[in-house]
Amino acid sequence: MRPGRIGAIINPRAGGWRRHAGVTAPGDMGRTVAGWLAPGAPACVETRLMRAADDGARLAHELLSAGCETIVAVGGDGTINDVIQGLCGHECAARARLGLIPMGTANVLARVLSLPLHAPELAGQVVQAGQERVIDLGRMGERWFALVAGIGFDGAVTRAVDLRLKQRVGELAYALAALKVAGGFPRPRVTLTLDDRAPQAFDAYLTLVANGGRYAGRYELGAEVRIDDGWLDVFVCLRHGPLLADLLTHSLALSRGRLAQTPGIAHFRARRIVV
Repeated sequence: MRPGRIGAIINPRAGGWRRHAGVTAPGDMGRTVAGWLAPGAPACVETRLMRAADDGARLAHELLSAGCETIVAVGGDGTINDVIQGLCGHECAARARLGLIPMGTANVLARVLSLPLHAPELAGQVVQAGQERVIDLGRMGERWFALVAGIGFDGAVTRAVDLRLKQRVGELAYALAALKVAGGFPRPRVTLTLDDRAPQAFDAYLTLVANGGRYAGRYELGAEVRIDDGWLDVFVCLRHGPLLADLLTHSLALSRGRLAQTPGIAHFRARRIVV
């Protein structure tokens, strides 16, 4: 299906712009993105620049209200997540389509969907060609997510990341934040109720509720985790000893795509999860 009228929401602080050194001014970014999406008629693309962290949802509302049928997120996974909130919360959500031009650090959703990661003009061609794929979304409270909702350690790490350092060193900033957080992280008790099953209690430092099959960029959660199967996969990372030791064991399993088969990991599937 053709994309119809296209609106693009651009995060000018996304790390991928470093690969386009000559494009720095806001006007240049808008013209560049319009050229990627509609090389023959860039003036037909409505572009908006994010100025603050939550602008994506507001700008998605604005573009949908202006008659755009496809909203393209130009940024990383944080930008995409913000735009999704605006798409799902709008009265036109039933007819709206989401397009991606990956410009972030990890670009996890683009990896899950096998989109071009470092060729924005090719990602633009995917949008222009109208190639569509229907995916599931998860919802936690009032917020929607396409990939993974993390409860516990990874949330603390995300809050601890130095954003200025992230702009300089990329994914390494998350590893440094994890080391910082691990020293003082508490030992919580987590109770899960999955669909209509009885509640279960765990000594867990992290619970991942996964819709998409990748986590933290390049790591595979497992071939059984699919973004379009109608299920959420729950990975409970149990605490057996010192947190750093558990983190090392589970990180190594994650890097091998064997998280679900690793001792100390409980894996479930459900459609409704209460934590």
